[in-house]
Amino acid sequence: MIDVAKFLPLLRPLNRIDQNAYMTIVITLLRKAGVTIEGTPLWISSSIFLDNSGPGSIAFGDRCVVSDSVKILTHDFSLDRVAEARGELPRDEELYRRASVSIGARAFVGLGTVIMPGVIVGDDAIIGAGSVVTQSIAPGDVVAGNPARRICTTDELWNKRRSDFEVRKRRR
Repeated sequence: MIDVAKFLPLLRPLNRIDQNAYMTIVITLLRKAGVTIEGTPLWISSSIFLDNSGPGSIAFGDRCVVSDSVKILTHDFSLDRVAEARGELPRDEELYRRASVSIGARAFVGLGTVIMPGVIVGDDAIIGAGSVVTQSIAPGDVVAGNPARRICTTDELWNKRRSDFEVRKRRR
């Protein structure tokens, strides 16, 4: 298994020149690193942090977008300190939890988001920038904040904000 984090930053210049070529290489590297790719993600930033704790611990869905500086965590040692303080474990053992993370089809993960172990981001969900996602997100929900909370549905957001956006050709 390769450490994909070493290679993604090297691809930043290619992303500026040819987004399709960039994504082809990123998807190949992610698969070699044991990440599950379902369909073809639209864009995965070169500045993400993947806590890839083993094959299948992270999954990206078709046409999803993962913005810059996103951190996806798949393991947790936090209760190890509590277990030690309570004398629950011998000193040569540690308490940990592994839990996979899945990003659904057409989901959007905003800039600087942190996704905690075990979270499933449903299809068509939107996560606002800077959110800390501690619980799974239902398909079509919009969440934001720390901890992330449900704001509305994507249909409600569409009706409220569609006129703020303009159409342009997608980068190639």
